Amino acid sequence: MSKTYIGTTQAACRLHLSVQRVRKLAIDGRIEGAFKEGRRWQIPVSSDGMPKISCKNKGPEGRWRKRKQKIMTFMHVIQGIIKSNNKNKTHNPVISVKMGQHSFLCNEVRIPGFGRLIYDPDHKKNCGATVWFEIDPDLPLQMNSFIEVV
Repeated sequence: MSKTYIGTTQAACRLHLSVQRVRKLAIDGRIEGAFKEGRRWQIPVSSDGMPKISCKNKGPEGRWRKRKQKIMTFMHVIQGIIKSNNKNKTHNPVISVKMGQHSFLCNEVRIPGFGRLIYDPDHKKNCGATVWFEIDPDLPLQMNSFIEVV
């Protein structure tokens, strides 16, 4: 099972710290397993979804939230960008992930244990879809039908 990494913005949101403070902790080596890839920090998250901060007797104990934050996350596909990509032959990200007040644009979202949401116009599905969700084949599905009653 591979480790999940997040950036400084997501870590700051989860820890209720400023992005600058998270960067300072990473530079000081206080975020366990954090490393810099190019210009960006890659911060591993534990099984509870939180980065691990080591204490090195530097000031008072942190006041960040120790339990998992319950921010609703939404994902949607921006059709206007898909149309623009088709017209201009580009591959701009079309999947919008909204976590609280933060939004991220991407071409793929992996959901560990469930599957992944993918935008790939170069490898369309047989039905012509350029955006699809791949689900782990062992995952049981619960399906509901919405039938309009007249």
